[in-house]
Amino acid sequence: MSQSFNIDTNFVEMQKRFFAPFLGFNALALRTFERAAREGYAAAGETLEFSIAQAKALVEVQEPQALVTRQAQLTTDFLNRQATRSNEWLKIAAEAQADAGKWAQAAND
Repeated sequence: MSQSFNIDTNFVEMQKRFFAPFLGFNALALRTFERAAREGYAAAGETLEFSIAQAKALVEVQEPQALVTRQAQLTTDFLNRQATRSNEWLKIAAEAQADAGKWAQAAND
């Protein structure tokens, strides 16, 4: 026994209009997640490079005063990079908030 379903095109169009805002939100969420993941990956890489440089300094530098100076320089450089990275996190958050506001406004229209 075979049944034939006749799907009204108005029903399909209604579903497309209904789900369109959710598709837009998914795109927004994915874009934000990707940026955040890349930023986290870069921060982890910088942390790894910092720890390797600290370990190399222990092996390469013989004088205690030179070691302290080298470690202070490495730490200062690392902290400066992390401060810049913090600004990038804030930028990602602000842009995501603005995009979410635009999405919410468009979903209500």
